[in-house]
Amino acid sequence: MGKYFQSKTVKAALAATIAIFISNYIGIEFAVTSGVIAILSIQNTKREAMIISVRRILASIIAIALSYVLYMLLGNTPVIFGIFLLIFIPITKYAKITEGTIVGAVLSTHLLSSNNINFYWITNEINLTIIGIGVAMAFNLYTVSLEEEFESNKEKIEEYYRIILSDMALSLVTQSVPIYEQQILNDSEKLIKNTKEIAQQINNNYILKNDYYYIRYIDMRMLQLDTIKRMKKHFSKFYMTYEQTKLLSEFTNDIAMNIYEYNDCINLINKLNSLRRDYKSMSLPANRDEFENRALLFQFLNDLEEFLIIKKEFKLSL
Repeated sequence: MGKYFQSKTVKAALAATIAIFISNYIGIEFAVTSGVIAILSIQNTKREAMIISVRRILASIIAIALSYVLYMLLGNTPVIFGIFLLIFIPITKYAKITEGTIVGAVLSTHLLSSNNINFYWITNEINLTIIGIGVAMAFNLYTVSLEEEFESNKEKIEEYYRIILSDMALSLVTQSVPIYEQQILNDSEKLIKNTKEIAQQINNNYILKNDYYYIRYIDMRMLQLDTIKRMKKHFSKFYMTYEQTKLLSEFTNDIAMNIYEYNDCINLINKLNSLRRDYKSMSLPANRDEFENRALLFQFLNDLEEFLIIKKEFKLSL
């Protein structure tokens, strides 16, 4: 049920209906306009709704004031309405409140159709604006928590990475690649992109503050995904002796088992440096092929190191 009422379409329909009902009940002229304003004021996030509402109110005040001056001085005719638009539209663009252009123009037509512009009509237009935006804001403030969905996606992403790295560790020994390898990678990328949108929505649902944790977390995983892609590219090119392979396989699996969020990766980085020293102490390559394989091995280690450093920097930034 919560997801149903979270729908922007449902919110717009309910907000418009309630706004019109309230306007009719208290006897406001052009009550349907409050419903239109409510529809236009339904937004995806709380912060977005608040910003646009303020801009729309400012534009409405400017439109009412400008209409009053023009129609009182020059008369309320279609030609004067055209002059109103020539003045009003540039003002909204300059003031960066274009979200209120349509609403302001509609309110001006109400005053245009009036034979006697007085306090009653001005109050009428202000009430239409307040009711429409007010009802919409009530619905905008109701949002289903996205944090739970983010947490669920986060666990899935970490599990995908655990599978990918575990398979890498196994493949180093078996020299075979799972048939589902590319599918897991594709699923990871799609999930990360979807979770990035959720993170942005969560942040924009904070009206008076920013909480960039969610965005920073998913950006960290995106950077790690790029590193994994490079690792797989190097991974497919080198073939090593059993001793070298076994050491790298064990270390890659160690990373896979410690992929969870709160690991600062410092111990893993220390292990990686130790492994690099062990490789350097081994006998020199005997031929060109061994030299190229050894170079690819070190590049693979560098990619693993970058994967861990990305996580370490994220953890330290919290």
